[in-house]
Amino acid sequence: MSDIDWAARARALAARFAERSERHDREGSFPFENFEELREAGFMRLTVPRAHGGYEAPLSTFVAVQEALGAGDGSTALAFMMHTKLFGQQRDGRSYPDEWYTEFCRGAVEHGWMANTVATEEGLGSPSGGGLPDTVAREADGGWVLDGRKTFTTLAPVLRYFIVLARIDGTAGEPPDLANFVIYRDDPGARVVETWDSLGMRATGSHDFVLEGCRLPAGRLLTRRRIDEPDPKSAAGTAWFALGLAATVIGVAQAAREYAVGFARERTPNSARTISAYPGVRERVARIELLLQRSRAEVADAVRAWEGRATAIAVGMAPLERIAVAKVDTVNSCIEAVELAMRVVGGVSLQKSRPIERYWRDVRAPLHNPPLEDRALEWLARAALGGG
Repeated sequence: MSDIDWAARARALAARFAERSERHDREGSFPFENFEELREAGFMRLTVPRAHGGYEAPLSTFVAVQEALGAGDGSTALAFMMHTKLFGQQRDGRSYPDEWYTEFCRGAVEHGWMANTVATEEGLGSPSGGGLPDTVAREADGGWVLDGRKTFTTLAPVLRYFIVLARIDGTAGEPPDLANFVIYRDDPGARVVETWDSLGMRATGSHDFVLEGCRLPAGRLLTRRRIDEPDPKSAAGTAWFALGLAATVIGVAQAAREYAVGFARERTPNSARTISAYPGVRERVARIELLLQRSRAEVADAVRAWEGRATAIAVGMAPLERIAVAKVDTVNSCIEAVELAMRVVGGVSLQKSRPIERYWRDVRAPLHNPPLEDRALEWLARAALGGG
């Protein structure tokens, strides 16, 4: 198991995904065939622990795979990471009961079943900001009944396990609890509503998930905590989620870089020279190289910090602060890199027949995933200055 070059395997798949990406982007359709190929190649158990039959890939391998997939199809990469990061963050910060974690692992290993957390709501924004979900769970007949509507349910067309965040209202003026429930796609009262029609990452299948009197047995309660209690997987979740996002956008920006460089080497407008000889083009390409190298270095630094967190880092930022820096700065750097690539290609970069306009749209999507820039910067300010 340990001798598999997962990044190379991902690059081979990504080359095929790239051939399909224009169609899925234009249609806003879900790339079922990509996920079938990922399943056949063993990726569904990439981060599942060895004790449960997985490959237990470390964070460093996870980000290498995300970058490789992102270069082929950003939507597939972003959607795929929602499944794989779940097992990585649970390895580093267990919060699910053993029986359910075993079930998720078994499903991924034996059947290629996928899981994702379903937390976001239209009026809630990012749950990491501390908002209280409108989705309500109430006890009834020895089980639970859930009502609510979730948005951004990435992987909705193929999920087996929907891990839904809901509130349980308190009694006698007590504050509510926050809870996660496991819902199967065929549970009565649960349905996917195909609403996903976005600017970028159009093929992630991030539809709405609607619960209307959804009845669950008592055993579907996955976690429960007071609203003022920290989420036990919070730090691990931040590490795997944020760095997976950062690696994905590096892949998208790398694809834009490849397209712009290839274009510059071939484009010959009214002269015997290609535009690769123009000083302005060369400067932009050099700037792209700088931005990508910096982004990879920041992600690698954050990965090392997280994987070595048991040993105190004597100089510089703490691991979670490095992760916040890597996510925020990498997303901004990759956006700039793709914009520079668009300038290299020129006006034809706006044509739908060219993939670079899709890269321009896709690279922006993680701006709206946590840690959000404003919160990350406040986090860094508090670390340096204290509360304010």
